[in-house]
Amino acid sequence: MRKIVLCCMVTAALAGCTEPTHYSYPPPYEAPVAPQPRPMPPPNYVAPTPTPRSVKPLNAGLLTDKNVGAYMDGEERELRVGLRGSGVGVSRPGDAVTLFLRSDILFAPNSIELTPRAAQILSAIAAVTAKYDSTYLVVNGYTDTAGPNDRNLELSQKRAEAVARALGEAGVDAHRISAHGFGSQFLKIPTGPNVSEPRNRRVEILITPKMIG
Repeated sequence: MRKIVLCCMVTAALAGCTEPTHYSYPPPYEAPVAPQPRPMPPPNYVAPTPTPRSVKPLNAGLLTDKNVGAYMDGEERELRVGLRGSGVGVSRPGDAVTLFLRSDILFAPNSIELTPRAAQILSAIAAVTAKYDSTYLVVNGYTDTAGPNDRNLELSQKRAEAVARALGEAGVDAHRISAHGFGSQFLKIPTGPNVSEPRNRRVEILITPKMIG
């Protein structure tokens, strides 16, 4: 009997020293939530039209030494993008921008009527310069030395006026534009008299800032 009691006491003691067994259970099941449909606008809803970002409010005044550089940087950059592949040269003398347009791009030979291609180019120029309204546009016409001087002077003036008029019709304030013809003066490529040189037959648009002082 004593042996039986002793065995029971040893068994109970060993059972008390054994660590309890731990079980892990998966998290409770959660059904996926179906996405909610986006609410539909009312039948007569009209989406608001975004306000275009302008470079500077119209008629906001003249430029200053502090902002003229950045202002003309923006205009030059947009002109280069808008005229890429058009054959129009863009340069930046100081705080001005100059556009070089060959006359054979703009006009038929000995004509003052703008070609369809010219209308597209001038429309692209006007789209930028109309927005940058704190600038003046000076349109200068030039010819080569072929032909009489008085005829060249008249032709260059009428071509400059045709370009200026097209810019105004495309949205540039006409008060900002002036036109001048110089005939065979100020040749881009120096030649002798009576020389037909296409690079001298050109229109240049000088864009200058309206400055305080």
